[in-house]
Parts: sequence; C-alpha cells; structure tokens
Amino acid sequence: MKRILFLLSFVFVSLSAIAQFEQKLGINLAAGGFKTIGYTDTDGNPMQMPNYKPGFALNGGLQFKISKKLSLAAEGGIMISKKWTYKGEDYINDLTWVINDSVTGALLAKGENYLDIYNYSFGIKIKYYFLPEKKWDPYFHAGVNINWTRSFFDNTEWAALKKLGYLGVEDTIPGNDNLENSFGFGFSPGIGVEFSPNDKLHFYLESGYYLIILDKQNFKDILREENFHAIRLQLGLRWNFIKSKEL
Repeated sequence: MKRILFLLSFVFVSLSAIAQFEQKLGINLAAGGFKTIGYTDTDGNPMQMPNYKPGFALNGGLQFKISKKLSLAAEGGIMISKKWTYKGEDYINDLTWVINDSVTGALLAKGENYLDIYNYSFGIKIKYYFLPEKKWDPYFHAGVNINWTRSFFDNTEWAALKKLGYLGVEDTIPGNDNLENSFGFGFSPGIGVEFSPNDKLHFYLESGYYLIILDKQNFKDILREENFHAIRLQLGLRWNFIKSKEL
C-alpha cells in the first residue's frame, strides 16, 4: 500500500513539473449528487450500501493538458449521504421502530435509528476530448482512486429500551451490524461535456459510475458483504492559470 501511495505521489509531482514548463495547468472544482445502486436485499436481509438516499458529492484538483485531446487530472473528493431507508415487501422503513407494552399492548415509545455514510477519495483520472477545437466538447473519463469509507449508526431503539428497563444484563452496548470503516481502491469511468467560452475558463457537466472495493474483513455479517456502487452527476468549473506555450 505504501508503494502505491508513493507511486501516485511521484506521478502527481512529475506531471506538475511538466505542466509548469510545457503544458496548461488548471484547477477543477465540481459539485453535485450521487445515488448508491445495487441489490437492496439478499433473501429479505437488507444490504447497507444500495439503500442510502441520494447524497451530496464535491471534488476538486488539478488538471494537466498532455495534448489537445488528452488530459490527466489529480483530484480529491467527498461523498455524503445522511439518510438510509430500506423498504421490503411490507414497505416499512427498516430503521423505524416501536415499543409496545408486553401486557396491554400500549405504545410506550417510537422512533427511528440513524445511519449515514461518508466517502473520502483521492485519485488520478484520464480525460479524452473528442472535439477540442469546439466550444462544446464531449469527453470520456476514467480514473482510479483510493477511498476511505466511513458510516455512523445511532441505535436510538437501544437507548429507549434501556430507559424503559427492557434490556438484559448482557446488553451493555447498542447493537450495530453495519460496516463502519473501510479502506479500499475504486474505479470511476464516465462521460461528460465541456463548454469553453475562452481558453482559460471551462464549464462542464459530468456523469459517471463509481465502484469502491470495500474491505470484507470489516463486515460484521457475512450475509451483508458487498462493494460500493453509485451513479454520480456533477457540474464543474475549470480555470487554467498556467500556459507557457501552445500545444
């Protein structure tokens, strides 16, 4: 892992030096949204990743122009979703809960547990432009990245049961069978289109498929082992601030 990180850093620094003396160098900033996809359950057992609601995505970095059609970008980003909902055959939110009196059936408490996800990434992406001489320029992109995926689960049902005195002596901590932490590699191919009013300012709309290989050793339930799949859509801006010669 250290060797891979060193190699990525070496490529990044080397391309920076080339850009300063031979190529164009630009800053990329993009914001938009994403939605995780995949099988929502396995034999009625809800999966974690596909059931997140649409979230927010933000990334930025540097783009180096290798030729008129080919560019290389080094970017860091974050994806956040703070809402998780699973609807099975009965269309019931899997995080909602109710507690009734065991004798009278009276409602004692109700609520909803909380589950979010944060993904931090850094990677390198190739962009291939099809019409570099035009103001509207469609392109293909594909990248590899390193990801740190984290989630937080708040078991409010456990807290309510504790308050009511319904927990056994062995129930000392809240239950949580969700993946909480993973470090892994990812891939992100996609397409986009760029509008360039001049040679310094560029606006772009970009879509892509995002795959992250999650660490299977960090799953607490073997039936819920999976990877992270998502579709992402972003609006972006690139500003070229170094230009030493035409390509």
